[in-house]
Amino acid sequence: MARTKRRKSPPVAVKPAGERLFDDFLPHLITRLAYQLNADLVEKLQREDINVTRWRILAVLAMGDGITISEIIDRAMMQQSALSRVLMNMETEGYLRRVPRSDDARYVEVFLTDKGRALFNSLNVVVRRRQNRLLKGLSAQEVAAAFALIRRLSSNMLE
Repeated sequence: MARTKRRKSPPVAVKPAGERLFDDFLPHLITRLAYQLNADLVEKLQREDINVTRWRILAVLAMGDGITISEIIDRAMMQQSALSRVLMNMETEGYLRRVPRSDDARYVEVFLTDKGRALFNSLNVVVRRRQNRLLKGLSAQEVAAAFALIRRLSSNMLE
């Protein structure tokens, strides 16, 4: 009877306990991914004299402007004190305009100007390129599943 040689499995690298902890800790992995996604974006935004906060405001307004400050706070995940200052500066620079709501002057609606929309469109090309890089090699089903999973995780945190 002929003997067949068994292939040896490659040695398994044992990670230090602290490293294993972070590899198995989903909040850390999500934070690390967000950091990686934002790292190169920050550099590109700085060339336009825009920071991540301003980008998030532009993005929220591009999804549907004419929204209230409360809606921006919720969608852009910002504090009202920080948002008010940024909105004032962005309005002065011509990226957006604030208009009291016609039926209730207690509310202010925020709109992108043509200059703000042009800036968003130029930066959105960069952001979409980064997203494509992130999703590279995934099938359409895997992309859909990834989005569904992230939405579900986010929803779970609101319960």
